Amino acid sequence: MQAYVIGLLWFLGVSGLAAAAVVLIRRSWPPDQRADIHDVLSVVFSMTGTLYAVVAAFVFIDVWQIGNDARAATYREAQAVQAITWSAENSPPELRAEITALSKQYLHEILDQELPRLRAGLPAGDEGWTVLDNLRSVSARVPANADDSGDSPESVVQTVMQAREDRLALADKRIGSVTWFALLFGALLAGMPILFFRFDHIGTQLAMTTAVVGMITLLLVTIHQIERPFTSTERVPATGYQNAVTRLDSLGT
Repeated sequence: MQAYVIGLLWFLGVSGLAAAAVVLIRRSWPPDQRADIHDVLSVVFSMTGTLYAVVAAFVFIDVWQIGNDARAATYREAQAVQAITWSAENSPPELRAEITALSKQYLHEILDQELPRLRAGLPAGDEGWTVLDNLRSVSARVPANADDSGDSPESVVQTVMQAREDRLALADKRIGSVTWFALLFGALLAGMPILFFRFDHIGTQLAMTTAVVGMITLLLVTIHQIERPFTSTERVPATGYQNAVTRLDSLGT
C-alpha cells in the first residue's frame, strides 16, 4: 500500500508542476506566436520520446530481472539449509540434533533479523555467517561413512554459504548513479517539448501534458521501488525460509 501512496503523490506533484509550467508558458508566450517551431517540436518530441522509451525499457527489464534472481536465490538458500539436515540423516543422533538446531537457528536469523534489516535498507549483519561457521564446524564432525546416499553435510554447508553470498550480492545490486542520471535527464528532455506545443485550448494541453509527464513519473517511481528487491515484501517474500522452517519442525528432532 505504501508504494501506491508514494506513486500517487509523485504523480500528483510532478503533474501539478507541469500544469503550472504550461500556464506560465502560455501567458508569457501565447500559442499563436509558436507556429514557426511547432513542426520542429513535433520531431524533437517524437525522437526523444522514442529513445527514452527504449532506454527506460532496458533499465526496467534489468531491475525486474534482479528481483526475480533475488527471489530465486532465497529459495535456493532455503532448500540448501534443508538439505544439510537431510544429508546428516544417518549420522549419530546427537550430531544430527545439533545440525538441525543450528539449521533452524540460521533460518530464524534470516526471518527475524536479516530480512527486516534488508527491507529497512540496512546491512544484513554478521550473525548469519557466525551461525553458518558453527554449522560447518559441527558438520565436519560427521563420520565420512555416515551418509553414502549423497553429499556430506559439510559440502552442503558450502552450498548454503554460496547461496547466501548470492542473496547478499543481489541485495546490494543497483542500476547505478550514471543510469539514474540518464533516466532523469532523459525524462526532462522527453517531456519538455510538450510544454511548448501550440494547443488552441489550454484544457487539451493540460490533459496531454499531465498524461505524458505523469506516465514518465510513474515509470521512474516504479524503477526506484523495484531497484532494491529486498525492500519490498511483494518482490522477495520470505516464503522459502518459512517453508523450510516448517519442514525442519516436522522432522521432530
